[in-house]
Amino acid sequence: MDKGSLEHVRVDLIRDDEFQTRSVTNDDKFRELLASIRQVGVLVPILLKENNGSFLVIAGHRRFKAAQEARLSEVPAYVFDGKSEIGWDAAFAENFYRKDLSPIEEAAVLNDCLTVGGFDLDTLAAAIGRSPAWISDRVELMNWESNLSLSVHQGKVSVAAARNLAKISDLTHQNLLVDYAVDNGATARTTAAWLQAWRAGVPTANPGEVELAEGRTALQPIIPYTPCVVCGRQYEMAKLTYAPVCPECSDVVAGVAREMRKADRSGT
Repeated sequence: MDKGSLEHVRVDLIRDDEFQTRSVTNDDKFRELLASIRQVGVLVPILLKENNGSFLVIAGHRRFKAAQEARLSEVPAYVFDGKSEIGWDAAFAENFYRKDLSPIEEAAVLNDCLTVGGFDLDTLAAAIGRSPAWISDRVELMNWESNLSLSVHQGKVSVAAARNLAKISDLTHQNLLVDYAVDNGATARTTAAWLQAWRAGVPTANPGEVELAEGRTALQPIIPYTPCVVCGRQYEMAKLTYAPVCPECSDVVAGVAREMRKADRSGT
């Protein structure tokens, strides 16, 4: 991949209002990055796209933010022509593969790639080794309510558990359950029980008391029985043996069997 030209670019000429996926810059890793940049500067170049005399960050958002906070005057960067299509590929590779993105941030990256990045669903699926259905499910997280999205983004509720809560259209009730899940923890099975109770109209003033209802007990299979043609006793059909007898001889055998049973009952 052609990385473009390596330059030192003035920080005041750089914009970072697009391709942004990392929304948190006050975590421990960012503070460590900031301390490092204050001490030795930006060692790994960021990726920029030229845009009418200014430059747009394609990849390296956190390094650029740290450089701004460290009050650096310029940063090393690979600069791409504004007409190049390489920017989205680079942004996607860095943001999706090299960062520990939350599921919500993953959804934002994928959604950006589909809406303004020039990717279609099948191409994007092939690029990351996932199915189109997985990508669609992940992008669907972008439609979740803010309270639920924030809880997933912060790692307080799992995607599997949140997916059930997202199906509750009563937002007041949904927020009640989200807050309970954040405070007390909730598995996917737990939130499935809450969803089931909500659909059934069961009050859930205390969500902790709601349990997933068991499914209907399956009916026991019926075992067919039939009498033996010789002795007349009932046997499971699967346990009987069948001799290759033609219909005419079968009638003869049945007649002999009846006479034998009669003789047995009379004691003769």
